[in-house]
Amino acid sequence: MQTDNNSAGQTMRNQIKMVAEELLVKHGYRGLSFRQIAEILNTTRANLHYHFGSKEGLVEEVLEDYSVATMNRYRDVLTDTTTTLRTKIDAIIRLNRERYQKYNPDGDHGHPWSLMTRLRSDSDALNDKMRNRLQGVMREFEMLVAVGVRAAVQSGELQPDTPQQQIVIQLVTIIHYAGLVTRDNGKFGRLTDLWDATLTVIERSYSRKPATKPRKG
Repeated sequence: MQTDNNSAGQTMRNQIKMVAEELLVKHGYRGLSFRQIAEILNTTRANLHYHFGSKEGLVEEVLEDYSVATMNRYRDVLTDTTTTLRTKIDAIIRLNRERYQKYNPDGDHGHPWSLMTRLRSDSDALNDKMRNRLQGVMREFEMLVAVGVRAAVQSGELQPDTPQQQIVIQLVTIIHYAGLVTRDNGKFGRLTDLWDATLTVIERSYSRKPATKPRKG
């Protein structure tokens, strides 16, 4: 019986976090309330306090879960030594599109879709633990992108003298602000265009030039 109670409690915790994540993406930290979550789940605010203590405790856990899941997916993409840089970015675009469509199911409306972008916009309302977690994710993104760019140089995809750190800065910036790009332009295609334009410039400037074949004499 105790096992059943524990299972039911874990199920409720997961449901609370799922609803909280969706509300955070849509309305931000300030727009999240226990009352709204309780109404959606047909439970009581006391039950939410029982599981998470406070709004801060709930958001800290939601952000941690989201960060771990997100970084695991990006790590798999960016550390794959068998794929090109463009293939890696194509995979990132697919990940972004998946989340975009979750919050824009009827097409392009420019609704927010990134929890981390949304919370960074509310940074002044967050506690130190949340802000530190967001900053830690940004640092980890930079390290992973650096791995991907370095692999492109080591494989011969990009020239040895490629300015790796400058390229990393460009790519990381797009990753961090992807949610704002789609929001401000009202469509996902703008983000795709930005990625394509950036990669095209990188490839034209630093890709390995094929060896010139000797002219037949």
